[in-house]
Amino acid sequence: MPSAIVNAPGRARSRKSRSTLQNLVAVGLDGNSAVRPVPQDSRWQVLTATWLGEMFDGMDASIYVLVMHQCLSELIGASAHSVVAPVGALVLAIFIIGWVIGGISCGILADYFGRSRIMLCTILLYALASGLCAFSHNWQELAFYRFLVGFGIGGEIGIGAVMVAETFKTKSRMHAASFLASSFACGYLLAAVANYYIGHLGWRYLFLLGVLPALVTVYFRTKLKEPEHFEEVKREKRIAKMVARASGNRLKGAGFTLPQVFSQKNRHSTLVAMGLSTAAIVGYWAVLAWLPAWVTQLVGGAAVHERSLAAVTMNIGGLSGSLIAGFLVSKLGRARSFRLANLMTFCSCLLLFGTVKHYGNELLILVFCMGFFAQMLFALLFIYVPELYEAKIRCTGVTTSITCGRILSAAAAVLGGQLIALLNGSYASAALLVSTVYLMGAAVSFFMPGHADQTTL
Repeated sequence: MPSAIVNAPGRARSRKSRSTLQNLVAVGLDGNSAVRPVPQDSRWQVLTATWLGEMFDGMDASIYVLVMHQCLSELIGASAHSVVAPVGALVLAIFIIGWVIGGISCGILADYFGRSRIMLCTILLYALASGLCAFSHNWQELAFYRFLVGFGIGGEIGIGAVMVAETFKTKSRMHAASFLASSFACGYLLAAVANYYIGHLGWRYLFLLGVLPALVTVYFRTKLKEPEHFEEVKREKRIAKMVARASGNRLKGAGFTLPQVFSQKNRHSTLVAMGLSTAAIVGYWAVLAWLPAWVTQLVGGAAVHERSLAAVTMNIGGLSGSLIAGFLVSKLGRARSFRLANLMTFCSCLLLFGTVKHYGNELLILVFCMGFFAQMLFALLFIYVPELYEAKIRCTGVTTSITCGRILSAAAAVLGGQLIALLNGSYASAALLVSTVYLMGAAVSFFMPGHADQTTL
C-alpha cells in the first residue's frame, strides 16, 4: 500500500503526459504534419510585395554608382579620377560592410521573430537612410548614411528570397525566384532612367528618390503574412514546450541558428554557396559598378546621357538574364547553369574592357551581354541557396552564405579603387583584372553537392 501511494503521483503524471501527446497527435500537431499549400492569392501577394521591395533595393543601391564621381567631386573638392576613385571605393566598401552586417543579423532575427516583420523594418531603414544621403555635407557623412542603406538592403534581400522560396513549390518556385531577381535590374533601370531625366538637376535629387520605398511598407503591413514553413517551425517549438511541460522534463533548445549553418551537416553546402555568391557579388561591385565612371572617362565631361544609356542597356540585359534563369536551370541543371553564367560574364568583360576604346554601339552590345549573364547569377543564387537549409535556419543560412561574399567584395572595392589609382585612373584595366573572379565562380560550381539538382523545399 505505501509503495502504491508513493507511485501514484508518478502514474498520474505519466497518464497526463500520454493524454497530452495523444491530444497533440489527434489535432495533427505532432511536428511531422505536412506543410499546408499556400493559397493562390497569398502567393502572388508575397511575390508582388517582395518584388517591389527588392526593386527599390536595386534603385537605392545603384544611385550612388551613377552619381559617384559627381557627388564626391563636390564633397571632397577634387575631380581627378585618380583622387575620386579611392574615396569612392571606400564609401562603396562601407556600404557593402553595412550590407554584410545587416544581412546576417536580420537573417537571424527573421528565423526567430518572423520574415515579414523584420523585412518591414529593413525597408523603412534603407528608405530613410537613402533620403538622408541627399543632405550630406562631406564624404564621411555620406559614408555613414550609405552604411545604413546597406544594412537595410542586406537584410531585406535575403529575407525576401526566403519568403518566395517558402511560398512557391517545385518548378513554379524556380520561375518565381527568377522573377524576383529581375527586380534588381528593374531597380537599377529605374535609377538609370531617373538619372537620364533629372540627373542634370544634381545628385541630391536622385538620393531623395530613395525615400519612395517607405510607401511600400504600408503594403507589407496590411497584406503580408508569414510563410507556412515558418508557422510550422513555430508550431513544432510550441509542441516541444507543451510535451516538456507535460512530462516534467526540461526543454533542450535547438541552439543558436548561426553555428548550425556551419555544422558538419551544412558546412560543405554553406562554403559552396559562399564561393558562388562571392564571384557574383565581387564581380558586380568591383567590375560592373565602375561602368558609369568608365563611360564618363571615355566620353569626357559630365556624360549624363551616355552614362544613363549604358546603365539602361546593362540593366535591360540583366532583366532578361534574370527572367531566363529559371528556364535555363530546368534544361541544364543548377551546376551547369552557374558554370555557363560565370564563364560568359567573364568573356563579356574581357571583350568590353579589353577591346572597346570609344563609346558607341559596340560598347552597348557588350554591356548588354555583361549585364545579362552577371545578373543571371543572382537569380541562380535565389533558386539554389534556399534549397540548402531546413526552415528553422533558412533565413540565417541564406543571408549568411550570400552576404559573406560581400566581405570580399568590400575588400575588392577598396583594392579596386587603389588599383585604379595605380593604373593612372584606368577603370578598364582594373576591371579586366578583377573580372577573373568569375573564373573562380565557374570552378566552385564543380564542388556543388551531388544532390544540387534535387529540390528540398
